[in-house]
Amino acid sequence: MHPEKKISPAFEPYLADSRRRDKHEAVVIYQAPPARRPQRGREGLRVAETRVQYAAEQAVLHKEVESRIFSSYMDEGDEALMMSPIGGSALPAITVEVTQRTLLTLAKQPDVIAIMPNQKIHLIKPEAVSYDELARNEMRSGHTWGLEQLGISKVWEKSRGAGVNVAVLDTGVFGDHPALAGRIADFVVMDPLGRRISATPMFDAGAHGTHVCGTIAGGQTPEGVHIGVAPEAKLLVAGVLVGDATIRTLLEGLDWAIEKGADIVNMSLGFNYYEPMFTEVFDVLLGQYGVLPVIAVGNEAQGNSSSPGNAYNALGVGAVEKLGRTRTDVAFFSSGASLVFPGQEPHALVNKPDVVAPGVQVFSTIPPVLRAGGAYFYSYMDGTSMATPHVAGLAALLMAAFPNTPASAIMEVIKETAQHPGGSERRPDNRWGYGMVQPAEAMQALAS
Repeated sequence: MHPEKKISPAFEPYLADSRRRDKHEAVVIYQAPPARRPQRGREGLRVAETRVQYAAEQAVLHKEVESRIFSSYMDEGDEALMMSPIGGSALPAITVEVTQRTLLTLAKQPDVIAIMPNQKIHLIKPEAVSYDELARNEMRSGHTWGLEQLGISKVWEKSRGAGVNVAVLDTGVFGDHPALAGRIADFVVMDPLGRRISATPMFDAGAHGTHVCGTIAGGQTPEGVHIGVAPEAKLLVAGVLVGDATIRTLLEGLDWAIEKGADIVNMSLGFNYYEPMFTEVFDVLLGQYGVLPVIAVGNEAQGNSSSPGNAYNALGVGAVEKLGRTRTDVAFFSSGASLVFPGQEPHALVNKPDVVAPGVQVFSTIPPVLRAGGAYFYSYMDGTSMATPHVAGLAALLMAAFPNTPASAIMEVIKETAQHPGGSERRPDNRWGYGMVQPAEAMQALAS
């Protein structure tokens, strides 16, 4: 690959006002040989040596490559620039100081495959938050409308997500919430410098992460209403949106999740600039570790999309709302776009979202909020961030029922069994994607 093609186009606005010798932090993705070839399938990797052991062995090889890259970079440059590893080096990624003068020098290193600016990231904030009481129909059915719409109770006859780890990279989690009792396997906070901070008790810097966790794996409300899609799945929660978060903060969280044995990663965040090279990170997650990335596409309405949810190899999720008693439609705020990348076959045309799920008036857990009526431990929220955990929970149900099925196959069956109101000939488009996810049909397709 030509060195200039390794440099992200996001550098152009990032460096627009800088001088030639001004230093900037870049994220470098590099190539490294696998420690040992994992067996096919998600469970195959676990049986061979466990994902955690594999990540540790891979980190040894990664550190050798990191040392080689930096030595060559320093030998060819004439400035005192710094390099920092990311986490335990489970991911083939590092941060390196660059200037306009040294960026191309770094790109010429043969092990380097992509260089991105360490740009800021942000939460995809809910469109609305309300503290209304549970709707009568949800009280009557014993499930939130999202679970009822997806027919989750029928799927629970075959799977409740046991044995599957879902990493939630978000604002944190209120670990003492009764509906999340026994469901949080581990918790960490990543600060802006990339340091891992253990915190007791577990906390949420907002309410978003707790709400997402409840939709993925929460139990029941005091009224007996089920809120979680995969109530027996375990949650690995990383607070990556605490303070001045960047791509490096996110990669620290992903590295931690891999080390902890995550099967699925749920993210409801976006980058300030479009970043096409983040696909390299998802390639590692899917191809090397068998981890499924489930990402919100954003709340900027049609004609827009948000990185990294618009990456071709991420499972990007949009939101639907309930209209009347039986009708559903894509929410007005749910992002969607058709992205064209000439010369990048077979991914020259990418439609996002990939699928949609309930994302309006989603009832779930929050840290306690004191209001005039008392303390609230639950709320309704709207957003693609609320739709995404429905899909992450569905993936957990499928992985638990079919542990030898690769993550890439789980992604494909979720898309292929989704239902588009315009029929299969309309799939995928940039509103519905492949359509509304259908848990029972996905389960049946994997069984056949």
